[in-house]
Amino acid sequence: MLKIKRSLSVLLLGGALHCSALLASDLQAEVELTHWWNQPGEIQALNEIKTAVEQRGSKFVETRVSSWDILRTNILKRISMGYQPAVTQWISDDYLFSFDQMSAIYPTPDKWRNQPIKEILFDEVYHGLSTDNGLVGLPMGIHIQNAALFSKSIYNDLKLKPPKTWSEVLIQAPLIKQAGYVPIALSKETWQLQIILNDILLSELGAKDYKQFYTQTQSIQKWREPLVRSFNTFLALKQFTDEAARTRNWSDSTKMIGENKAAMHFLGDFAKSELTAQGLKAGEDFLCSLAPGSNGYMVYVIDSFLMFNIDEPQIKEGQSILFDAVLDPEVQAKYNSKKGGIPVRHGVNIKQLDSCAQETYQQWTSANKKTISFTGIGNPLRASFLQSVLQQAWDNKDASAEQLVDELIKLDQESLQKS
Repeated sequence: MLKIKRSLSVLLLGGALHCSALLASDLQAEVELTHWWNQPGEIQALNEIKTAVEQRGSKFVETRVSSWDILRTNILKRISMGYQPAVTQWISDDYLFSFDQMSAIYPTPDKWRNQPIKEILFDEVYHGLSTDNGLVGLPMGIHIQNAALFSKSIYNDLKLKPPKTWSEVLIQAPLIKQAGYVPIALSKETWQLQIILNDILLSELGAKDYKQFYTQTQSIQKWREPLVRSFNTFLALKQFTDEAARTRNWSDSTKMIGENKAAMHFLGDFAKSELTAQGLKAGEDFLCSLAPGSNGYMVYVIDSFLMFNIDEPQIKEGQSILFDAVLDPEVQAKYNSKKGGIPVRHGVNIKQLDSCAQETYQQWTSANKKTISFTGIGNPLRASFLQSVLQQAWDNKDASAEQLVDELIKLDQESLQKS
């Protein structure tokens, strides 16, 4: 009797496992993504990836959060508690590699449709997202941080050419203001203020020192003089914004270019997506270039997806589908043309990109290109100090460049001494 029960138990258990396997195999593949794309241009770009994923037979489930800082905090917390998402949007930084060391990341295949991934991607992209174990992030697009947008209508009206230096910006701004336009479209969001100061710093420090500015163990004391010059330029720009900038976000400040209310806008090339989302065309409705004083250098970041180790088979299948979709040349062109950046790989038909992206892509693929990987993301503490001081610069009419720089150096030195 005991033998019959034991045989029956084994039979029932085997049947249960078989049914479970069948149920698992019948589940539809799923891409579960956490991200912080909330503006119209960002959403239309993400929809290109969503469409490509769904066409390949997978569900696409997304969770939006309000900012990069909140996403990063939430993801780190979820990993520490053992329930990471399947996929998250990420900007390449040192945290990415710590995830790999924790074996938290789904191993990205070393080939895409039988082509070695290292040969498909641009060298900067591959090396920026790789360890000895191979690719640890799935790259989506390259964004140029030191980018500028200009109202073609205003510049034609005033018979001006887009400025090449910050001195030219300050020469043009009074003329633009006198003509009844806002010279510089801006929001008070401190990260946007930081990007503008970064642009100015590149022109003052030069490429070599700029690359070191956000190094975690590097004191900024030795750069006091160029920092003072940079803050003087930043303070001089304030008078050429408008009062509404105090309550405006970056998306609305970008739209001022498309509406021909403002002449200049300094932010990453991702801002362009807010104009194309309105149906505007690069070269026809607005102009674009590197920020003044860039001297041909492109300061870039890589947008990527991190795919975490998840046991569910439908999630793993979704990750494989996402990998195939994101690196498809057609999807790369469609996504980046709407996101404002450029593709991460060779073999994309540049005719599918707008005139701004075509120019950037050609510059990126040229033999004499000049690039700088933006490292500010990897030093969030110094970035927070800089943003705090820029907030003071914006709010305090009496603050001098010297006072602001001394405060920045003080905060930074104290943090270095504690570390």
